[in-house]
Amino acid sequence: MTYGQHSLQEIIDWLAELRAGQIDLTEDNMGLANAAMMIIERQPATPPPPLPADQLSPHFSIEELTHSDTALALGIDNTPSAEDLERLEQLALITLEGIRSICGDEPMTITSGYRCAELNAAVGGVSDSAHLYGCAADFVIPSVGDPTEIVARLKPHLIELQIDQLIDESNSSGDRWVHVGRAIPPNTQPRYQCFAV
Repeated sequence: MTYGQHSLQEIIDWLAELRAGQIDLTEDNMGLANAAMMIIERQPATPPPPLPADQLSPHFSIEELTHSDTALALGIDNTPSAEDLERLEQLALITLEGIRSICGDEPMTITSGYRCAELNAAVGGVSDSAHLYGCAADFVIPSVGDPTEIVARLKPHLIELQIDQLIDESNSSGDRWVHVGRAIPPNTQPRYQCFAV
């Protein structure tokens, strides 16, 4: 592997000469060379520990993306299937973690995630809702702004976040949130839609 016009070994040799003082540079530059050598010589970084079993990604848990007050009140079992859980993991790892990063790593409040068919009907969800497949979440980030501001911030990132639909949503009670959805089966290609309802 080369870096610019030089091989890694050439770079290491040059840095070693700098560190040994064989190249006449200022003390500050030799300090930088020492730091560079320490980075190159150290053992490869250990991978991060595996996530706990109840986590889908570093910041999002299974509980967070399946919890529903309505399901609890009505005694509905909102446990996702293995396939839905896999899609929830992709939603968390790629889309939600990406949104959190773009929004300054501010905590997100998930107001709705996965919904089984019974729960989706109970809350008045549309029959082909992405929530049914583990492909959608509704959220707010009060420290970043209202849903309109958040949607505007995320709109340039639809492709990288693999967003099928990004929606500034509200209800008749005046509650507002951001809906983010990935492509639902059998589709795999996002439509990259962004709008308000």
